[in-house]
Amino acid sequence: MAAADTKEHRGPLPAIVVFDLDACCWSPEMYQLWGGGSPFTYDAETNSCTDRAGVVCRLFEAIPTAWSLVADSPNSRLAIASRCDEPKWADEILRKFKIANGLTMMEAVDDNLVEIYKSSKKVHLTAIRDKSGVAFSDMLFFDDDPANIRDVSELGVCSILTPNGVDEEAWLGGLATFAAK
Repeated sequence: MAAADTKEHRGPLPAIVVFDLDACCWSPEMYQLWGGGSPFTYDAETNSCTDRAGVVCRLFEAIPTAWSLVADSPNSRLAIASRCDEPKWADEILRKFKIANGLTMMEAVDDNLVEIYKSSKKVHLTAIRDKSGVAFSDMLFFDDDPANIRDVSELGVCSILTPNGVDEEAWLGGLATFAAK
């Protein structure tokens, strides 16, 4: 599927779309950058971030357009639920990576709905619910870890496993699964 397919989605969006970061939005994971890490150099031409050891971190294919679609929707918000090993590094690249509408990822996400710390994803999603007032049933969650998907699904959140990161198939399949529930 082409990136344009994501832009052309016309169905209802969830009130909140929640993304894990490492191995879901980007690769490599932050712990894989130990020995390098911050500061990161942003390359606008490739929309990539290179750590001080020369390792390149890239967004998965559907992320720039998917995040833009949600960010540009008046009835939907972006949230983050991550147990990233290096939260400061994640914050740095969230402020550098651009999405399709020209915003950085951090500019697109609801500041109050960023949960990046060591804890269970149930704790993250509960914090997002409590801060937003949005019911679990009105959320869509993407994560690469089957255990996280199982745990968050128990809350009543529509949860999508992304073993290869958020590609077009995972993104559009997640939207279709949410719409069908």
